[in-house]
Amino acid sequence: MKEEVEALLFSAGRKMEVEELSKLCKSSSGEITKSLRKLKKDYEERNSPLMVIQEGTSWKLTVSEKYLPLVQKIVTETELSKTIMETLAVIAWKHPALQSDVIKIRTNKAYEHLKELEEIGYITRAREGRSKKIRLTQKFFDYFDLPKEELGKKFENFNEIAQVIEAKEAEIEKIKVEAKESKKEKEKSSQDNPEVDLIDKEGHKQKLEVVDETKIKPTQEE
Repeated sequence: MKEEVEALLFSAGRKMEVEELSKLCKSSSGEITKSLRKLKKDYEERNSPLMVIQEGTSWKLTVSEKYLPLVQKIVTETELSKTIMETLAVIAWKHPALQSDVIKIRTNKAYEHLKELEEIGYITRAREGRSKKIRLTQKFFDYFDLPKEELGKKFENFNEIAQVIEAKEAEIEKIKVEAKESKKEKEKSSQDNPEVDLIDKEGHKQKLEVVDETKIKPTQEE
């Protein structure tokens, strides 16, 4: 349960209500809250770059305060969403970055992020092999008052966050595969053992009893 809640929070990239998590996990609100508290404690004990925070009845998985300075200037000086800015931070860390690498870290949701970042002029994309090379524009460096030569230094510690993101994506994919296999097994079991109901005289359903043929005594022929 804790892993499922973690995967949902990470994939959503936003605050999620306990009730919403409860419906998605098909579990009670009490169990979800208990899992969220355990998850929060786990991240705190690991001193992780990520942390679980609670805001009223909502919960969110976000970057730890310790690592906020890495992206703080970007996040506070633009109206772009935090998830898009995190994608921009990955580009800055990998710069010049391959689109395939950015997508691997930020998942398919980053395609829309890249489109928006390109439209506002913070990045350019050019075909390179089977992927695209992403470069930061002069507008990016001017807007954030960041000298090009200091880019690598500013984001040198971002590697730890990226590793956590990659590991979490792998966990999410594993959960999806296991859920898919479980569903197939249940469907197969249902097909192999179909249940047949009988209706009695009063209209009530009755289970069909399975007779053990080895216990049936043969009748004598007349």
